[in-house]
Amino acid sequence: MDCCFNYIGFVRREDNSASRKSIVKIVIKEEYVEGLKGVEEFSHLIIIYHLHLASSNKGLKRVRGGVEVGVFATRSQHRPNPIGISVVELVKREGNALYVKGINAFDGTPVLDIKPYDEWDSIPNPRVPEWHKMEMMSWVTD
Repeated sequence: MDCCFNYIGFVRREDNSASRKSIVKIVIKEEYVEGLKGVEEFSHLIIIYHLHLASSNKGLKRVRGGVEVGVFATRSQHRPNPIGISVVELVKREGNALYVKGINAFDGTPVLDIKPYDEWDSIPNPRVPEWHKMEMMSWVTD
């Protein structure tokens, strides 16, 4: 079954990179602004977005750290459903704009949903494979 979603807003960034280090503005459409009420009380948010620039490569295998794994064991943007998710720090809210830090999305990326990050989403010391740790370290140093 296919489905579709309504974009609630868009990522706006001046540098047009996907760096997680800079502060990025997420502009919410006016019709959804009421849904932001109370969001500023949270330090972190979960942003769900459409990876609209990802290729339509639907192969299910990837190589990570010299190891062949399935796409669902990666954070690759090339997946059957190009959906991105980032836990971000909420720096501030101004009207229909959220200023966040920690999203790895390009300028113009459509936002699908916003959820508060709370203790339900916090898993201390998750188990991850060694190849994943190495890959994440390379992202942090970029």
